[in-house]
Amino acid sequence: MAPSKQQSNSRRESGKSGEASVRPIGSWVNQLLARRGYAQVGVNEAMSEVVAEILGEGLRDAVEVGNLKAGKLHLFATDSVTLQELNFRKREILQAVIKAFPNSKVVDLRFRVQSR
Repeated sequence: MAPSKQQSNSRRESGKSGEASVRPIGSWVNQLLARRGYAQVGVNEAMSEVVAEILGEGLRDAVEVGNLKAGKLHLFATDSVTLQELNFRKREILQAVIKAFPNSKVVDLRFRVQSR
C-alpha cells in the first residue's frame, strides 16, 4: 500500500533519522559567501599582492589579476609589451602563486591584453 501524502511530506521534512536536521549557521554563511563570490574577492586581492611583489615596480601597475577558473589564473596586461614580459616570466609567477596559495589549485596562468 502506498504511503499517504501527509506521511511522505513528514518524511521529507524530518530526514532519514526521523528528526529535523539542523545545520549550523556557519555552514549557511559559508554557502552564501561561496555562491555570491564574496570569498573570491579576498583571494584575488591576496593573489594580486603576491603577483605585484614578484613583478616589481615596473610592471606592478600594468597587470591586474582576474578570476581563477578551472585551475587557470587569468592575468590582464595593459599593453602587448607587458603581455610579452608576463609570458617570459610565466613559470616564475606560477611557482610563486602556488607556493603562496597551495590550496588554491592553480595549475596554469592565462594572459590577455585589456585596457583599463
